[in-house]
Amino acid sequence: MEINTRHNTPTLLIKRFFFFAVVTIGLSLLPLLLLFISMHAYQPKTVRRISAAERITSQAKDVDVSDYIADGGSAMIVGKDLKVTLLGGNPIWNKAAFSEEEWTHFLIDIDGMNGYQYDIAYQSGSDGYWLVMRKPVAVTISLALFFNPEAEDFIAVFIRFLLPFSAYFVAVAAFVIHFSKRTANEMKAREELLHSEEEKRMLLVSEISHDLKTPLASVQGYSEMLLSKDVDIQKQREYLQSIHDNSVRSNNILRSLFTYSKLGSAGFKPNTERTDICEYTRQIIAEYIPVFEEKGFGYELAVPENELIVSIDKELFRRVYDNLIENALKYNAAGTKIMIGVENKESSVEITIADNGIGIPAEYTDKIFLPFFRADIASSNRDGSGLGLAIVRQIVTLHAGDISYTGDEGGCRWLIIITKDK
Repeated sequence: MEINTRHNTPTLLIKRFFFFAVVTIGLSLLPLLLLFISMHAYQPKTVRRISAAERITSQAKDVDVSDYIADGGSAMIVGKDLKVTLLGGNPIWNKAAFSEEEWTHFLIDIDGMNGYQYDIAYQSGSDGYWLVMRKPVAVTISLALFFNPEAEDFIAVFIRFLLPFSAYFVAVAAFVIHFSKRTANEMKAREELLHSEEEKRMLLVSEISHDLKTPLASVQGYSEMLLSKDVDIQKQREYLQSIHDNSVRSNNILRSLFTYSKLGSAGFKPNTERTDICEYTRQIIAEYIPVFEEKGFGYELAVPENELIVSIDKELFRRVYDNLIENALKYNAAGTKIMIGVENKESSVEITIADNGIGIPAEYTDKIFLPFFRADIASSNRDGSGLGLAIVRQIVTLHAGDISYTGDEGGCRWLIIITKDK
């Protein structure tokens, strides 16, 4: 299987880093962008505003600002002698005149006077004057940043200014690195999971092809023999029996494969109902007693008389019992004892299905729930599909339970744990 090298971890990390960097910085700037849009989304229609420079006349007394005053503004004349004449509106300066120092600071500080918009023009004639117009604004955003290395404390102030911004960008970088790395790792894990699932699918196809090859070849071979030459009645019956047996085996394999695939699909859910697991177990064992006696198997049942309620899909969960009991019957000799027990725990129910037969070799116990694995691979007993225990584990898992093998070569012991209903 070819792996896409464009999705390796370093490449994903770089891509995720830039992605999260752009997103984080974008989110940081988003409030400013939204503010800009909201401030400019609606612009009421107004008449053209006349600037202070357009209102200047040769004589200060002829300046007309009546429309500006009516629109909520204020205006004043500042003569060459720095005396103040209010033309209307709220006072801009609360004194009758400016000193030279006050006037200088006033002109310098205009940009920092938040909440107001200023418009100033100068008439440079013999009777020169300044026209100062001011109007309040609802919101003012002002950002003025100047650096003057000539200041004595420039370095100390600059460092104090730089520290918050440095901390911000370090935090952003750490956030971006963490989440980009985390995302890259998640994507790598997802890729590995897909690769693993693909390998499982390929293995499943390989195993099912191998298991179907023998019975189908037998069906084809015997049917060709029946068609190609005269065969006596006895041989016909033998060939037809072999065709029938191999057809049944093939059908069982395909049915097991269908069940295994269905149980593993994402949308499958068991049809559970509240069930007394004790009575449910007794009913199943009652059906097997004639089989035990016919095959010469002993049995022992340890099930409480009181109710133990669990939520199970009764039809589906029956397959768990059937598979484990039939395995004990298939692989053990007559005289073997099969033990079935149900035990009440604080929040769960433990179901035990065990026997004192040949058991499973220790080297196989970590593989017994894998699809198509058979511990009897060296023997001639290959009638099963190799999916039985894998299906059992799927069913128990779908019931939010757990199944484990705790036997040894002196016998098998299967422990199933499911949660009790409250």
